[in-house]
Amino acid sequence: MKTKLSGKKVVIFGGAGFIGSHLVKHLCKESCQINIVSRDQKAELPIFFANDPGQVKLKTISNFNQKDIDAQIEGSDIVFNLIGILAESKNSRFRFVHTKIPEMIATSSKNNKVGNLVHVSALNVEKIRSSKYANSKYKGEVKVREIFPNSLIIRPGVVFGKGDNFTNFFSFLSKFSPILPLIGTPKLKFSDGPLNILDFTKKVKFQPLYVGDLVKFLIEKHHEKNRTYELVGPVVKNFAEIFDVILKHQGKKRLYLPLPFFVAKIIAFFLELFPGPLLTRDQINLLHYDSVSAKGLANLKKVIKNPASMETIVKSYL
Repeated sequence: MKTKLSGKKVVIFGGAGFIGSHLVKHLCKESCQINIVSRDQKAELPIFFANDPGQVKLKTISNFNQKDIDAQIEGSDIVFNLIGILAESKNSRFRFVHTKIPEMIATSSKNNKVGNLVHVSALNVEKIRSSKYANSKYKGEVKVREIFPNSLIIRPGVVFGKGDNFTNFFSFLSKFSPILPLIGTPKLKFSDGPLNILDFTKKVKFQPLYVGDLVKFLIEKHHEKNRTYELVGPVVKNFAEIFDVILKHQGKKRLYLPLPFFVAKIIAFFLELFPGPLLTRDQINLLHYDSVSAKGLANLKKVIKNPASMETIVKSYL
């Protein structure tokens, strides 16, 4: 069956990552050529049910520069940029990954007269000033829109699914620790008398978005120009409610420990002394902002009439 993607050459930067691998899986159902570009030198081409053996190709680039990016984009019709990092390392800095690389991709897309450029950013990056992650993401959006005005920018909230760094992390943690942290802000409650209770949970809110719904939206809307969409899932949850879903599936019980932001930052400081930290101070800064959006759910429902919830999905991969 002929679709909008039939016969198109699609380039996916970050196509070997979490969201990228799910996008490739769905694109394989279309009659299009898929070229994956990855920063990970250890990246391997996953097994997909492709229309033909040569439908999906993988190229790894260790040091991104304009020349290498031009070579990958030349002759392409559609470009997706999914490249991102959650924490900085010696060789990966937020500014380069989230701002400079998108700038180079947009420049190459413009010079090569690419039909559609889809840039995946993150929810609330235009509002958060205390996070280097958010600042670099927002500056990347600005560069992309400035250079390639007809680009489509997607701002997803927390994304979950097979291979994610969210539910899988807490699932792993629950297997080895009897305690799960509820990171939040300390508050004093005086409802039943002076200093009746110390409540250390601000109840940071999320609206988890299933990766399968996200990539379907990307494919359906890839042709739209000069638009920005926030995207979130159907149900608002706090940390405790997310842990409840994970532990119910595992048939386990764990103690939830309220952890005020300042304590979490102290812990993160020491974790940052090791490679690949499980938690960073910059990530704590992000948690000061709820990852929710009424507009984001309305946007998603334009394509996905019945968005998937965590309860229905996590049992398929945890």
